[in-house]
Amino acid sequence: MLYKPFKTAQDFESLIRMGETPEGIHWDYKQMFNLKEPDNIAIDLAAFANTYGGTLLIGVAEKKINGLRVASGFAPNVDAEEIKKCVFTHILDLVSPKIDVQVVPIVVSGNLIAAVNTEPSINLVGVCLDRDRRQYSFPYRTEYGNHFMIFEEVEKRMMDNKTRAMYLKLKKFIPERSKVRIYPTPMGNAQAEWTYEWIDKSENEFKLFCNDNLSIGLPISTVDEIWKNNHNLCLKLNVLLLRGYNFIDIKDF
Repeated sequence: MLYKPFKTAQDFESLIRMGETPEGIHWDYKQMFNLKEPDNIAIDLAAFANTYGGTLLIGVAEKKINGLRVASGFAPNVDAEEIKKCVFTHILDLVSPKIDVQVVPIVVSGNLIAAVNTEPSINLVGVCLDRDRRQYSFPYRTEYGNHFMIFEEVEKRMMDNKTRAMYLKLKKFIPERSKVRIYPTPMGNAQAEWTYEWIDKSENEFKLFCNDNLSIGLPISTVDEIWKNNHNLCLKLNVLLLRGYNFIDIKDF
């Protein structure tokens, strides 16, 4: 599932069910916001930024069910303004480079919560965990919480930065099963309709369907540009697609 920020009660109620919904790759429950422990919040936000984006839901209590942390109710006395002030004056000061964060107060069934929405970052985001600002750690998010990258993972992420940048741009512009125009025009059938489809949990590959009956998987590195033209989504590829009677193939220029 692609990341969508929490902005309204409807966003919350469409995804979170009390007593049922566990924490996941896109959200984390916090019953309280501890102003004395900014490091932990900074790690959470950097982890979301380094992965697919996500939200801290502050004011949502949790309990363990079958080893999973599941939403269990609402906590009282959430001060959204104080949370916002702390995030932007203390917590983000520990994160580098800067990330896109919004603090949104939401009233759900008469209960105030604060959604700290964090957009995914093109850049690798580090958290400074020592006062001398000489040591940074690089967290990332999984369905089971936060983890820290080892050296090889940091190195690979830095090398894959161009692909990730295009992935995030595609994710921003293209919803699931969107019709797209392909450039250069595929060979074989200029009138064919093409549909873009995300591959679950992959930020390296996607699928293109032709008239919904033939498909091909492509690495995101084959996309050079994306734009809107007269309400159409357009993809410029660095390969040429060849559509046959019962197959789709790629051909280099």
